[in-house]
Amino acid sequence: MSTLDQARRTLRDTLGELLPPGTHCGLVLYPDHWNAGDAAIWCGTRKLLDELGVHVAYACDTTSYDARDLSRALPEGPILIAGGGNFGDVYVPEQALRLQVLADHPGRPVIQMPQSVWFRGPEGVADAAEALRRHGDVTLLLRDAPSLALARRHFPVPARLCPDAALALDLSGVPRHPDVPMVAMWRKDKESSVPPPPMPPGAFACDWLLPGGQLPPEQAREMSAAGLGFHTWVGRPKVGEPCAVRRRLAWRHMPWLFDQLALDRCLRGCRMLARGRVTITNRLHGHLLCLLMGQPHVACDVDNGKVFAYRDTWGCDAPAVRFAASAAEAGDMAAALAAELGA
Repeated sequence: MSTLDQARRTLRDTLGELLPPGTHCGLVLYPDHWNAGDAAIWCGTRKLLDELGVHVAYACDTTSYDARDLSRALPEGPILIAGGGNFGDVYVPEQALRLQVLADHPGRPVIQMPQSVWFRGPEGVADAAEALRRHGDVTLLLRDAPSLALARRHFPVPARLCPDAALALDLSGVPRHPDVPMVAMWRKDKESSVPPPPMPPGAFACDWLLPGGQLPPEQAREMSAAGLGFHTWVGRPKVGEPCAVRRRLAWRHMPWLFDQLALDRCLRGCRMLARGRVTITNRLHGHLLCLLMGQPHVACDVDNGKVFAYRDTWGCDAPAVRFAASAAEAGDMAAALAAELGA
């Protein structure tokens, strides 16, 4: 059995143990942005819950959460907080919602879906530990060994390893029609201070985040009309603005359209990765989506070490994957991999 299949089995077994068939739950922290990795996590979570026979009775994003709505829709049952890499003091809106949910529903079972943990200072660790202690019934799922070690050292709640929820997706049938020799899916944000490697002629570096949130026309044409039109209608309030009533109503009556938008965003990321005959990436889900698609690629780490921490925890035996210690080495490895594959 491959390391990917083993991780998938662990993901399913872990969630199946925590959530018996017939469970009704809440699922908070929908990622309403263009990060394809977070969209893949949401889609993988929804797919896995469906397969396990778990019904999501309430869902929301950071702007539409309402404690009374959650309690009305789900009088009892566990609350799931979506996974990702935002457990810590770096991604403020996501952590704020996490702590608010704990404060609003003390003693009610809460499951933090697989996360990487990253704090820049001890104050944030102490605040999270106190919130977990006050709540009293939280299970933390961590997707790498360093995050698990930190949680067990500082947090007074059960913590266990669990692979990233995006692995529940089957992306083996996603079309791959490379039209350039190489693509670097390279993050240039608070997690990475290193520029992408130099690209050979015809190749390019990009990221799937969109400053301003406006899709290029050629990408917009590939999105579903349902996802794009729906998102335009519900809007997204700016920081500090109240959530529009229509957005809350959409979560109550048309949550599947948020799921469709997440799927659109995930597939957009897959298409971007698959444009290269070989892909270079320092995004964890650049690596994981390539792995799920069978896309040849070279992965680099980021400043907080989460990419290689995940690899070291779950392994990677896929033949067309390489891991580079630097951007320069990644460029050389990608060229060598392309030559090896005859790309």
